[in-house]
Amino acid sequence: MDEIHSDNEDNDEGSEGSTSKKGRNTISMREYYCYKFQIRSNDNMILMGGRLFQQFAVDTYIKIETTRLVFVEKNQTKIRADLYQGVVDCFNAGEAQPSRVGQRVVLPASFIGGPRDMRRRFLDAMALVQDDGRPDMFLTMTCNPKWKEIDDELLPGQSAQDRSDLVARVFHAKLEDLKVQLFQRHIIGVVGSDVYVIEFQKRGLPHAHFLLIMTPGYKMNNPDDYDKLVCAEIPDPIRYPMQFNEKTSQGEDSYPLYYRRNNGIEVTVRNTTLDNRWVAPYNPKLLMMFNCHINVEVCLSINSVKYFFKYVYKGHDKQVIHIDKDQENVVINEIRKFQDARYVSPPEALWRVFIFPLSKIHPCVMALQIHLPNQQLVRFKDGDRMEDIVDREKEKHSMLTAFFKKNKEDSNARKYLYKDFPKHFTWNRSNHCWRTREHKSMIGRLVYANPAEGERYYLRLLLCHITGPTCFEDLYTANGVLHPTFRKAALERGLIETDDNLSQCLVEASLFQFPSALRRLFATMLIFCEPGNVRKLWDDHYDSLSEDYRKQYGCVERVQNMVLIDIRVFLESMIKKLSDYNIPNVSAHIDLQLRGYREVQEEYSINVEYEDLHARDSLYPDQKFAYDEIMRHVDQNISGVFFIDGPGGTGKTFLYKALLANIRACGLT
Repeated sequence: MDEIHSDNEDNDEGSEGSTSKKGRNTISMREYYCYKFQIRSNDNMILMGGRLFQQFAVDTYIKIETTRLVFVEKNQTKIRADLYQGVVDCFNAGEAQPSRVGQRVVLPASFIGGPRDMRRRFLDAMALVQDDGRPDMFLTMTCNPKWKEIDDELLPGQSAQDRSDLVARVFHAKLEDLKVQLFQRHIIGVVGSDVYVIEFQKRGLPHAHFLLIMTPGYKMNNPDDYDKLVCAEIPDPIRYPMQFNEKTSQGEDSYPLYYRRNNGIEVTVRNTTLDNRWVAPYNPKLLMMFNCHINVEVCLSINSVKYFFKYVYKGHDKQVIHIDKDQENVVINEIRKFQDARYVSPPEALWRVFIFPLSKIHPCVMALQIHLPNQQLVRFKDGDRMEDIVDREKEKHSMLTAFFKKNKEDSNARKYLYKDFPKHFTWNRSNHCWRTREHKSMIGRLVYANPAEGERYYLRLLLCHITGPTCFEDLYTANGVLHPTFRKAALERGLIETDDNLSQCLVEASLFQFPSALRRLFATMLIFCEPGNVRKLWDDHYDSLSEDYRKQYGCVERVQNMVLIDIRVFLESMIKKLSDYNIPNVSAHIDLQLRGYREVQEEYSINVEYEDLHARDSLYPDQKFAYDEIMRHVDQNISGVFFIDGPGGTGKTFLYKALLANIRACGLT
């Protein structure tokens, strides 16, 4: 259900279930507060509230968002969803009450900014990479609170932090100007595809991340091309100083090593002398034009582009601990999980109230549904008659069945694969049909299918290779023979030769799945797909399976053991063992108690500092009370959760270091 979404959801109103005033004669809560937050010639007392205005802005947005989420949560008891075949089977079995059929939906992908929405956008962005290639440039633009447009509108005694509305409005205007410079005036070349996402720092200032894929004529192929767009002049205290370089060179799975000449030029910033080693890469034209931090990096040499997209679509930072006495009765509530432990700053709150876009992708990407015969998703309400549901859905086409229908009616459509259909046809939601595209194209993305899904996976495999099918029977047919399963049809067509389809599945998954998910997928293949040459599959994909561990650890043996331990944990959950397959086994000297817990191994490798170990002797009474209580639970092996709060500078970090040092000294983690 995450994959079914509108083509244009960047309007934040789309997450409320009401994008227009049709059917209502009143304004919405969001529209009302937009009116209240407007700047007018006469004084607006709300905008003069300082910190109270910041609090009011956050409370306002949370109130709006909560109303939307309550609507979603309450209607989950009314709006039902199930596979069409499931409804038909129940009807044929004599079940006339749809209230017994279907599954509850959770926080859907149509809710802008939710986890499913961010995941869907990440997959859409990776579809761009598959279609247009890896990104060429990574650009970050950060709001400057000293912009003249902000300063000129401040009232006497106000600072930028007192006027989050100005910060949001001015940054949005600057962002639109930057898009004009990049995409219309082509200030750094012609951009073919792009993605941008808006984020908000904890201190409140918004910033935008852009990933740009240039057209073939504007690709950067060598260090000389890099130097035409990127140089380094502005001091940056993070991850610097870099080394001097007399010329730009290509990085290995990293950013380029930009030229940083040792020309003797130095500047003093806050009593610190800096030279070219402290420079963050930037584009001079953009820096002069926008007068703010704009970091520009050439990212062609980065092998794992998925990390870029994962970074920009990471969503909110949060950490939640949930304790339940009765694990069997735990109800997973995605709406509550989304709301809990989330940081919302005043500029973000007002950005959402003003419905400025949170992200954009160009060209647009359409997720294409894949389902087995009569297994398309249908929606209905409690109280609908079962026979009405069956009759209604019988005539309604899904994207896939409408694809078959279009191929049957239009011979020109038969030359395209299903995934290429959105480039040439548009999906009409109201009539559930494909129509010839008249305007700009769109990229299609087949929803992912795991080999463990069986027939659905092989259906997807067939759709990736066969043009012009007019029905499911065409996909079941190979060499003039109608086969009983999609797997046999794929085998007859030569799409499942040895382990090629499994290998291709891992290659495709590595484009958007992270190593931990790939290891789970690999283990799933071992259990359910029975590959013929397991060792070759292991050797061919070891680099992608171990990518995260290789970046973290230098020891080759340790990396391999960590990968094998992760795979073994999943295999053992399915009553399987590593020794059942022709892949290496875990080295005997690895402590089995640590398997699967990378963080635990890291904790054991941390050295205990003498100062931290004896910090307990210098604790204040309140600190000492907390220390003694926590250590009592540790020593007596008593479970508990503790929360330590206090203003900045009261010694919380000092206490944490004392606790961690003494716990580690005892051989615990």
